Amino acid sequence: MNVGQHNKRPALAEDTVAAFLVSGVLSALESTGFDTAACRRVAAVTDAQLASPTNRIGLMHFIALLGFVQEETGDASIGLHIGRELAFANYYALGYAAANGDTLFNALQLLPRYESLVVSSAHTEIVELEHEVEVQWSLTGGTYMAMLEDIFFASWITQGKRLSGRDELATAVHFTHPAPANLDRWHQTYGPNLFFDQGIAKVTYSRDILAQAILEPDPFVHQVMTEKADKLIAEVKVPCFTRKVINCLLKQLPLGEPDQQVIASQMNISERTLRRYLHQEHTSYQMLLDTVRRERANYYLHQTSLSLQEISSRLGYQHLTAFNAAFKRWTGSTPAKSRSDRSFGRKD
Repeated sequence: MNVGQHNKRPALAEDTVAAFLVSGVLSALESTGFDTAACRRVAAVTDAQLASPTNRIGLMHFIALLGFVQEETGDASIGLHIGRELAFANYYALGYAAANGDTLFNALQLLPRYESLVVSSAHTEIVELEHEVEVQWSLTGGTYMAMLEDIFFASWITQGKRLSGRDELATAVHFTHPAPANLDRWHQTYGPNLFFDQGIAKVTYSRDILAQAILEPDPFVHQVMTEKADKLIAEVKVPCFTRKVINCLLKQLPLGEPDQQVIASQMNISERTLRRYLHQEHTSYQMLLDTVRRERANYYLHQTSLSLQEISSRLGYQHLTAFNAAFKRWTGSTPAKSRSDRSFGRKD
């Protein structure tokens, strides 16, 4: 799988995932009889790297592993299987802290606080509405992959069912990837209300469900693992301000050309302060805007069925010609040719 061929991302070069997550994914694949030794070779992940759960592995190596699995299995639902098989231990301190809190809502609230322990570039935002709570998820760096939505959403829902003893949790689930040909496994995992080709990936819960107490929590384990997570989070080097700007860009792009002044205003700072903070993290507003657009363009072109006009609009361009020109500047090719070349080389 050829990922990130044209990506030059000086600001986000340290994207990593935890060894405990990679080990969990490999264990889930072993349960299907998949050759996980081949996975490790393709991703250049060694046994030594996996020996300690708190080791960090490059995100691109993890993406390569998932891409290999996707291509070799040809199974559109393989991400669901992996997510359902992941256990609390596969999230280490975050998993144990969440599993031993008071309520499902308390467990979800730990995600934004500690998720960089799992994937350094992941971003979860909890939006509280009158009767519902939306949990939005995205990557603020790295090559985006639809399979990641399936893995993490299936894991959230499955773990929530185990913690609460309920058979149904989510009121709706939104994916940015297209609908699979057969939705049976998706409905079995999430329930009836599924939406595909959406602008943002999110799971919606009712407030009543999230208020439900977790079965048999251990307050001592919760406290110990929360303290452990606090210590580990300081060791994960994440350019925090850069990621905040990227998250603002991801939200603004579908609304049109994002303006630097608007982004600064949303962050309650001046444009000058925005430029200074980004300079301190060795990047700039234009570099981030190009990076986000380029990576999302590659995702939309190669992993969704959105039209070129729809992709152009989601990236904030007023005209398709502007998107075509930008994509050619980034890659030396046009969006249409890039999509057709990838389709031609794809396995059946």
